[in-house]
Amino acid sequence: MPASLFTDEILRALWTYWSAKRGEAEIPSRSDIDPVEIPRLLPHIQLVETIEPDGRFRYRLCGTAIVEAYGRDLTGRFVEEAIPQHRHAVALRHYRLVRDTAQPIFARTQYESERGAQIIANRLILPLRNCGPRVGMLLIGQVCEFQSKVEIELGSAKAVDDYVEKIEILGA
Repeated sequence: MPASLFTDEILRALWTYWSAKRGEAEIPSRSDIDPVEIPRLLPHIQLVETIEPDGRFRYRLCGTAIVEAYGRDLTGRFVEEAIPQHRHAVALRHYRLVRDTAQPIFARTQYESERGAQIIANRLILPLRNCGPRVGMLLIGQVCEFQSKVEIELGSAKAVDDYVEKIEILGA
């Protein structure tokens, strides 16, 4: 198990589940994933489909913890429609990396929500096949760390860096 996942119970459990579903295959199929088997992870899960031939990404499922963090449901929307422009380039870079390499990644990014909260999002982005060998969907686990501007201004919380981005390609 990658070292970056040891610190978060949700992401660690998702990695273990995905790895078990993969078995001897390079990546599991979307049909291998059964939400009934992972009920406690569902609030932290996104399913993102790759749309061919134009290479766009659409949110098929967005868990309740993610909806709460963003302040809106992204389900059914394309990345370019759902995320502000200054942030969708980062999401697209992560999604394309997983799609193109068929390798899972751990990504840690910092941003400010529409509600003014400082958020550090920790994401495990896992490739899934639809039909055939190509990556057709992404299974994403996301957990967030929050800090309010008021807490930071009052000195009761340590401010996060202006921008944090970490990407780690995880050996499957």
